[in-house]
Amino acid sequence: MLTVQEFVQNISEDFKKVFPEVSIENSFIRLGTGLTHVELPINSMYKEYQVADFESIKRLYIKISNEILNQYKFRVDYNNVYPILKHTDFGNNAKIQFYRKRAFEDLDVLYVADMTDVFRFFTIDDDVDYNLLEQKAIENISKMTAALVPLNKGMQVYTLKYSTDYASSLLLSQSMDKQIKKKVGDDILIAVPSNSFILVAKFSYSNMELLKYLVEKDNDPNKVSDAVYRRKNGIYTKVLKGDRGKG
Repeated sequence: MLTVQEFVQNISEDFKKVFPEVSIENSFIRLGTGLTHVELPINSMYKEYQVADFESIKRLYIKISNEILNQYKFRVDYNNVYPILKHTDFGNNAKIQFYRKRAFEDLDVLYVADMTDVFRFFTIDDDVDYNLLEQKAIENISKMTAALVPLNKGMQVYTLKYSTDYASSLLLSQSMDKQIKKKVGDDILIAVPSNSFILVAKFSYSNMELLKYLVEKDNDPNKVSDAVYRRKNGIYTKVLKGDRGKG
């Protein structure tokens, strides 16, 4: 009969052939698949092993663990997936890796499932069709309607009429892009202080300074970027401090 240490070592090695994450933590063996985990009590498993055989106990706990993990496995509803703009530094220190694509300059596009009360970010370990995810996310955000209006009367700086968690995402919408071109033009300034607030203005030195000031004053905790960007002929560049806006 195996000792407790031998039992734990042997069954852990066999678990590693089935589960992507296996670790021993205190009196538990922890099994996982991406974001979902299950903890198996070593003492209980060893007691069962003492009245049965090793292979039976191994198969039993593999079956139990798979049932638990599959129960909580994330299932994608492609009707509720959306793109979200985030700074390239966002999530870099997390234990998981978010699925992301470069948007422009130092901003990335991440993808979320809208679960009513929370956003669930997609990771590189999710069992999803990423091409379909990107396609549906853009289709879904393009269905949203939002009016672009002057920030203040007489001011040539525009924002969304109503606040929304998808304000930054709407910059990726074709319908919003058409609205921007119609109201503001092709040579524009864009600021994304937070996910719920965007600023768009016709390119000029005075508007550049105004947007920089407005970004600095924005106190939304869900920061995206402190920068101001220029888009000319579809190409984005970051407006640097002291830039006089030539060209």
